[in-house]
Formats: sequence, C-alpha cells, structure tokens
Amino acid sequence: MERRAFIAMLGAAGVTVGLAGQAGPFAAAAAAADGPPAPDRAPHQPFMHGYDAAALKRWSPESDPHARYLRSRVPLAERIAPFAATQANPKLATAPQLMNLSFDYDNSFFTAFKYNDTFARRLLRFWQYSDLYGSWHGMPTEGSPVDKPVHGLINLPNPAYTDAAHRNGVRSLGCWFWPRDGAFSDYLEQRADGSFPVADKLIEMAGYFGFDGYFINQEATVSEQDAAGLMKMLKYLRAKAPAGFHLQWYDTIMVNGRLSYQNQLNSRNAPWIQDGNTPVMNSLFANYAWNEERVATSRETAKKLGLDPYKVAFLGTENEKYGFNPPYDTRLIFPEGQPARTSWALFGSHFAWDRYPDRENPDAQAGVFRRERQYWSGPNEDPTRTGRTEYMPWPDEDDGKGRDENNPKKWDGVAHYITERSVIGSFPFVTRFNTGHGRAFYVDGRRASGAQWNNASVQDILPTWQFWATSPGTPLSVDYDYTTAYDGGSSLRISGELGPGNPTTVRLFKTRVAVGGGESLRLTYAVGRAGAAALEAGLIFEDSPEEFVWLRAGKAGPHGWHTRSFALGRFKGRTIAAIGLRVSADRTGPCALNVGELALLAGGRRMRVDRPVHFTVDAAHVAGGSAEVFLSWRLPDSGVWYYDVSRLRADGGQEALGRIYDEVFYVKSLKRADRERSTTLQLTAVAPDGTRSAPATARLSWPGANVSG
Repeated sequence: MERRAFIAMLGAAGVTVGLAGQAGPFAAAAAAADGPPAPDRAPHQPFMHGYDAAALKRWSPESDPHARYLRSRVPLAERIAPFAATQANPKLATAPQLMNLSFDYDNSFFTAFKYNDTFARRLLRFWQYSDLYGSWHGMPTEGSPVDKPVHGLINLPNPAYTDAAHRNGVRSLGCWFWPRDGAFSDYLEQRADGSFPVADKLIEMAGYFGFDGYFINQEATVSEQDAAGLMKMLKYLRAKAPAGFHLQWYDTIMVNGRLSYQNQLNSRNAPWIQDGNTPVMNSLFANYAWNEERVATSRETAKKLGLDPYKVAFLGTENEKYGFNPPYDTRLIFPEGQPARTSWALFGSHFAWDRYPDRENPDAQAGVFRRERQYWSGPNEDPTRTGRTEYMPWPDEDDGKGRDENNPKKWDGVAHYITERSVIGSFPFVTRFNTGHGRAFYVDGRRASGAQWNNASVQDILPTWQFWATSPGTPLSVDYDYTTAYDGGSSLRISGELGPGNPTTVRLFKTRVAVGGGESLRLTYAVGRAGAAALEAGLIFEDSPEEFVWLRAGKAGPHGWHTRSFALGRFKGRTIAAIGLRVSADRTGPCALNVGELALLAGGRRMRVDRPVHFTVDAAHVAGGSAEVFLSWRLPDSGVWYYDVSRLRADGGQEALGRIYDEVFYVKSLKRADRERSTTLQLTAVAPDGTRSAPATARLSWPGANVSG
C-alpha cells in the first residue's frame, strides 16, 4: 500500500500523527516497507501469514496452512551468571535489559520464510545483548490478495529467529498491531464462563509455535468500552499464561481508549502494567520522545508500583527511521558514573541491512556486516572501544537538513550500555562459527553443496565479542569468512600482516564451565601460509581473570583442515570464564588463518545418537526436472543438536540439502539427475558434541513411479 494511502487509512481509524509529522512511529515504518510477497517463493513453499479475529478463534495446527513447518523447537537456554571481570567493560552494570524490536529476515517485509535459498538476507549475529526479541511488521491474512493485502492483528515471530534467540537465552515475542480491518470488538468476545477465545488461542499458538509471548501495539484510538474490554482480556491472558510468558505493552492508548503517547512510564499508562494490585502486562516499551524528567518519572513510577524499573520500563530508541543518529540521547537512560535509570528498547535495528543500498548483492554483504558491527559494537567495531566520536544535538522537530543517519560515528554502540551475555555454562559446547547463511554448505570440512542458503534456525552460538582483538602492534583483522567453512556456511578468519611485533589475541567466548577432570578442548583450523603462523587456544579462569593460560596448537601446513585436542585434566576444579585464541609468527608476512570449529567436550565416550526413525517423504511436487519435497520423521525428547538432510549421488557421495532441528523439513528444489528414476534421501542426527548417527533413508520416485502432489 502506498505510504499516503496507508496514513490516510490510519487517520480514518483514529491514529494520530506522531513524531516528525508522520503517522504513529510503527505505522509509518510499515507504510514504507509494504509490498507484495517475495518473488522467489516456490509454489508450495511454506510461508507465514497474519491472523484476524475469525482466524484466531478457529485456529488449530491442523487447519493452519504450513503450521507444521513454521515451528520453533529449540528450547530457551539458560544464561550464565554475570562475571564483571571478563566483560568488555568491567564497570558496566548487568541489571539493565534490552528489547530488540525488528522485522524478520528475507527480502519482503510481509512474507516470511523459515529458511530459503539465498545468501544475501538479513540475519542477526548479536543475540548476546538482547533479553527480548520482538517481531514487528504485520502479515496478510491467509488468502489475502497480493495487490490489496488485508493484514491480521497478530503476526507470529519467524521461527528461525526464535530458534536462534532461544539458543542464546533470548525470549521471542509475536506482535499484536492495531489498527486493522474489521471491528476491534470482535477480538474481545467473552464467553459465559468468563474465558476469552482470542486470549486462549494466543496462549495456544505461542505454545505450539514455540515462542514466549507478545508485543502489544494498540496504536489507534478505540472506544472506552473496547478499552475496558481489552484491559479485562489482558488481565485474563496474563493470569492464564504459563511461567516465563512475557507481554510487553507499547506506549499507546490510555485506559479510556484514546491514543496518547506518554514517552515514559507514568501514572496515566501504568494501569496497563498493573491495575491496582492486579498484574496486566510484564513491561512497557515507552515511545521515543523522552527527556531527563520523563526518564526519572519512568523509574519512579515503576518503584511506586513495587516493580523493578529494569524489568518493567524499556525506553525506546528509533533506529528504523533515524539510523545511527536518532534523537533523544541514550545517555539520559545511562548517565555516566551513575546507575542506569531504566532498561532500553530498540526499534529498527534491521536498518543496518534494510537501508544498505546494495543489500541484495551477495558480493556486497561485507558492507552490511560492517554496519551491523558498528551498530552493536560501536563505531570502532570493537566492544572494548565503544562510544560516539561525533555528536550533533537534535531539535525536537527536524526539517531533514543535516540528518546523518548513515554515520556510525554518531552512535555509541549497544555494547556501550548493555553487557554481553552468554549461555555457555556446561560441557559440551561446540561452535563452527556458522552464522546461519552461506554461499555454499560444508560438512566435516567437505563442500557438500554449492547452493546459496539462509537459515537462522541453525545458526551457531557466535562469539560473545565481535571483535575483541588486541596486540602490542597492529592487531590482525577478524571476520567471518564465507568462502570456506568446516561445517555450515562460514568460518572465523584471522588475517593481515603478521610478524614478531604484533602477535594477536582474540577473545571469543564468555563462559562459566567447571572442569571436572576428564574434559578436553578441540580446535579445527586451516593456515593459509605454511610454517608462518602459530595458533594457541587460551583459557581464562574465574580464579585468575587477568591472564590467559595458553594451549599451543603449533604450526600447520597450508593444505586442508587440521584438528588438535587438548586434555583439560590439569585444570580440574577450576572454572573456565573465557576462551580466546592467539596467533603469532617469528617472521613477517601475510597471514590468513581460518578457525572451523572450537569445542569444549565432556570426558568419557562420545555422546550416543540414534539413527532417526520414521523418515518419510510426505509429498513431492514435481515440475520439470525438479521437485519440492516435504519430509518428516520422529523428533526425540532430547539428545539431538540438529539433523542434516542430504541426497545420495550416483557416485556414492552426498549432497547437502539442509539442516534443521525439527521433525519436518521442506526441500525447495531437489534437482533430478540425468535419467534418474529415484533419489535416495538421507537424514542424519547430530548430537550436541558433534557425534553423527547412522543415516536413515527415504526414497523419492520421479515420474513413472509413485509421486504424490
């Protein structure tokens, strides 16, 4: 829908004009990003949609198109206790939280796929700073026409993002956005027994799809009667929701139904958080025009309610519109030398990708990645050297002149205010530095597919610090490398001019792992220049947080991947608080070193993982020489990290088709080999320590045999 038409529709629905003369903050962003479904969707490819009142009330997994293929199955990981000594900034307080409200990845704002076949897509590599992740955009309802989409009140978070969030200990929220077509009162139906059908379905859907609550954006005036009904329903929803369920209210309507942004938590919007002694929502996302007085009021209002300001009050920053140079100084929330006043909320962290001019060019992604590092780690792309280097005060109203939204020097970096978190608290821990997309796919050091792909669902736990590299000279550069990988789509590359004067230490992971005596550390790496670079793995222990203990991997030749294991028995009784690497050389020259895997492994035998059972081709839709294929198997309660799906080639080799932690998988395009009558598909389970099971097999018959669809 065109921006003017969208704003006109909002005005008719009662939405007031907000900041900078535009429709309400979220509405304006929606108008800018509206568009038809992604053109690269295959005819039967599962994609997400929105839900109106009727769809919510009749919802069931069985009747919802593609629901089975759009679930998050990764449980929410527990984060380790804070340990200031290993923080990038040890003085930074750990209590303030962060909400990251952003749209899910892919190239169409309103069409979300769990995974797809392109590399140049927006993902997130910085989960370690967020406590809550909220999807925001809205989606057309099922069967809505492409040219005139009708959007539902509810959109679910992309399940791949939920998987990645959960793997990093972040709660994932769906989104409620009003105004939409239809009568708002339809959502407020209450049965004779006191229950609310829509609220019951919201809880049921979150449980089925595997996410943790909702961001409620009631961004339009409603009647006083409807506002009272909404308050009643939200109280019911909060009371009935399971433990850990989170509801966040956006600073919108008053209890009388009138839209009035307060830009703070105060007595006027506090009833949406706690009405008298009755809990309603868990937290508030305050609109953006806060100042020193409003920040103080937010803190004091939370305390008057008997609530923790860091758990309740999230003051918002608008990056979607203003990029690196938003109005309203974050230093009002985090005054230097004083405790933080409240927690923080971000809207539009996706701008680093979305507003990059060449974002869909696979060869231009380095620019996107740099912007992302500048946003999260600060303009120096280093969480130990955060803080803006230029500052221009903003007037309350800006005419657009002098706006410098693409200049990261005007942005402090999220890491300037929010401490890094970690979930690495036990053995085993394995990472291949797989960011969740690639220009090829690798398994055990072998290039198993040359096809592009993206799937945040199987993103590894990535380095806590991106990137913290130190040296007595000029440190080597650190980045992800998509030209080679050991497993997945990327590896970690440490490169540059290396010599005796600049050995480089790279701190990678914050941990809290107690060594019992039989454990080991495993490192897989490749060196691009024979005999030039020596690699060491470094451990920092809680009882001596100022120094590394180095484990020397030695030098390796330039051909292929090399694996080195280190017994940790001599550290029995100590707790590993951080892990890093050091690269050094005794003579000067170019260095290019790739790290393909870093693993902390438990003692004893490798983990056992059974061959998958009930591996089945459920459907195959054949068109010409390729097929869309739907697969399923039985997912056990535990013991599996992920599943690899592959095809058996005529020469006996395997071609990777995808990776997932689920009991279903969709193959977008299985190519038929020359004169092939059937294709053997394989499913391999992988344990948390990387141990692979024996493969299960299923057979797809091509035309002339049994083919469904």
